[in-house]
Amino acid sequence: MTSRLPIHSVLDALKRQLSEHDEAILEAAPGAGKTTVVPLALLDAEWLGKRKIIMLEPRRLAARSAAKRLADQLGEPLGQRVGYQIRQDGKQSQSTQLLVVTEGVLTRMLQDDPSLDDVALIIFDEFHERNLHSDFALALCLQARVLFRDEIPLKLLIMSATLDSSRLQTLLGCQPIISEGRQYPIDIRYSNLALKQPDVPLQVSKLIIRALSEEAGSLLAFLPGQREIRQVAQYLEGKLPDQTELLRLFGDLSVTEQEHVIAPAKEGWRKIILATSIAQTSLTINGIRIVVDSGLAREARFDAKTATTRLHTRSASQAETIQRMGRAGRVESGVCYRWWSPEQQQRLSPQSSPQILLEDLSSLVLESVKWGIKDTAELDWVTPPPSAHWQQADDLLVQLGILRTDKTMQLSQDGQRVSRYPLPPRLACLLDQAVQLNCLEQGLSLAAMLYDAPSRQHSSSDILSALQQMSHSTFNAQWKRSKANLKRAIVDTRTTHDLQTHDPIGWMLAKAFPDRVALRQRVIGEQVIFKLSNGRQAWLPRHDDNAHHDFIITVELGGTSDQELDKVYLSHGIELETIKTCLHSQLKKSQRCEWNRSNGGLVGEEEIWLSKLCIEQNKIQQLPDDAVIQASCDYIRKQGLASLNWQPDSLNLRHRIHFARTHLDAEIPPTTDSYLSESLEQWLAPFLIGITRVSQLEKLSLLEPLKSLLNWEQQQKLERLPTKLRVASGSYISVDYQHDTPTVRVKLQEMFGETQSPSIAGVPVKIELLSPAQRPLAVTQDLTYFWQEVYPEVRKEMRGRYPKHPWPENPLTAEATHKTNRALRER
Repeated sequence: MTSRLPIHSVLDALKRQLSEHDEAILEAAPGAGKTTVVPLALLDAEWLGKRKIIMLEPRRLAARSAAKRLADQLGEPLGQRVGYQIRQDGKQSQSTQLLVVTEGVLTRMLQDDPSLDDVALIIFDEFHERNLHSDFALALCLQARVLFRDEIPLKLLIMSATLDSSRLQTLLGCQPIISEGRQYPIDIRYSNLALKQPDVPLQVSKLIIRALSEEAGSLLAFLPGQREIRQVAQYLEGKLPDQTELLRLFGDLSVTEQEHVIAPAKEGWRKIILATSIAQTSLTINGIRIVVDSGLAREARFDAKTATTRLHTRSASQAETIQRMGRAGRVESGVCYRWWSPEQQQRLSPQSSPQILLEDLSSLVLESVKWGIKDTAELDWVTPPPSAHWQQADDLLVQLGILRTDKTMQLSQDGQRVSRYPLPPRLACLLDQAVQLNCLEQGLSLAAMLYDAPSRQHSSSDILSALQQMSHSTFNAQWKRSKANLKRAIVDTRTTHDLQTHDPIGWMLAKAFPDRVALRQRVIGEQVIFKLSNGRQAWLPRHDDNAHHDFIITVELGGTSDQELDKVYLSHGIELETIKTCLHSQLKKSQRCEWNRSNGGLVGEEEIWLSKLCIEQNKIQQLPDDAVIQASCDYIRKQGLASLNWQPDSLNLRHRIHFARTHLDAEIPPTTDSYLSESLEQWLAPFLIGITRVSQLEKLSLLEPLKSLLNWEQQQKLERLPTKLRVASGSYISVDYQHDTPTVRVKLQEMFGETQSPSIAGVPVKIELLSPAQRPLAVTQDLTYFWQEVYPEVRKEMRGRYPKHPWPENPLTAEATHKTNRALRER
């Protein structure tokens, strides 16, 4: 058994809590021994009876390693009292009392048997990692206890190192039991530097060389990702002491490779392990007493708008740096090197974001639907899933045909079959299509590779090349096991559809990734740019095997936050006809017309769209009316209303309508540029039918279209506004409504004898009096005042300039006329 560890000091309190209650929270520092001590200490509890303890670990490597250490302490082989079950691997027997599980195994157990009658306690280890499966499994357990475990409640134990447990305390109704301290002391050595992200790998390399010269033992360096691991490894080449083995540890390694890394160093040798965050928790690597921390972490963040995931490099949280430091004090006193300062350490974020806020939720939504959940509020979450991510996942499952289209959050007929496969939704659809196409072997190979293998390591993005390389890679054995396990999960291989295609790979991938169908757009330097059906753009290297295809399925793509476009890592060239046949139910046809500026005519095309991607265009000979109308409206908006045929009568009508709105009826529509432009489809559309040339559009009279803005009652009101006024001479003069005050422009002589200015809708008309040459002489709304005060001066100036026209001394008694003096005499 393990020698006395800090965790032993709180075991009695923990046992008492679980004996008297059904829930407990245990907080213990890294190295305190919670993973290796607590589960075994609870095996003799009276409340356990003949039931099991299940311990959930967030990582497969950690689960297998923890189970092995627990079994070793009992002096038994794995599969006896201590067993484990992870995806595609496990050892357990009838005598297993403690089962270590991970990777959604607990979720599947709950789905198969929500009551879990043979389970007494579920331990959520390393809960501070806030793994998506752990969060969801806890929410299911809390509901299962209410629905299925009234008589003998299911006990829950949450174990973590550094965690804000306030929400957990509310959910579980208990206070945390805290184990202070760790087994061995750790000396933290700060360098007090301020670095930018690109400078960190070089500094980590220097710290590794320094640490090797200052301290004995093996070393574990934490780096954000494989790129930085390669950079540091390259820098260290030729600079390491003799009998030093340089190793790498990250999630894409095969199981065999990962186990080699955590195994003890050879006699007389020391190890340097360059690792990602996979080594942060629940993993004891023999001989490690030095930690070099980059202070950086890389996380995948899902974009619900584009359904793609991008990698973001960020500063590690305080909790993460504490976890990393703890790796140095597992087996003896250790040292942790940090390039930053103690003050910078205090400014780090306390915790990293839980995965439920960052990841694709399609699997979680599918599992929720299988559980019977239709709304996130039905479960008690530590952190509720974001509504945008949940909705995106719902939409994707509908698009994949797994959920019904009526928004009832229920499985479709196909979804009931697909949801039984132990795969994420996309790959489950792929495998189901393989059954329907009677090409199961190809489907199994694809699904297993995409689920397990590090596809980004292939030299070409071509998925068929990747499949060929798989048989010669270190993942070959794992790949074959995955295929065998998936094949056992297929209960019914009878086809329900008579599907045939010359490209079954393309068909399966299109069904699984309909939002990743991509069309070649352009070439920029060495990059070939493709547009995806989800609206996003991605690129392939120009020399890639699939870069010449018009269409590809971008099976795997990604990038980092500092890149504008995603890179395609796995793809498959596909023909347009395969896309149209396979995804026919998701295609939408639309007809588009636009003005061809070169010939002044309308051209039309029928377009076929897959979501946000136009995959085909064909010219239309007979242009439909609605497309013509829309194209004309778009053209007018682009060119501006001035491009229309605004003759004087049309302009005056427009101004008269505005005057009527102001003085007669506020319900009359406005005639402003913005309103007319926005409402073209309402007032101008019926008059655009049959217009297919710009010359026709430029000749279109606007009188009737403008009148159509008004209903019958409003048109009657408009008719009350005269277009012409009869003046004293008997002439009818046009009324200008362009300004707020209606205006008539009339020769002065035609107003002789008139003393009252006319009015329209209660507004006095502005009279612009003109000379015989039609030049303005005066503007007035008070004729009496004009004749008495202004006219004498006008007469004095004008009678010499225009002697042929009458300029009487008393205009009030003179005859109003448009004629000259001679014409008046000759009457």
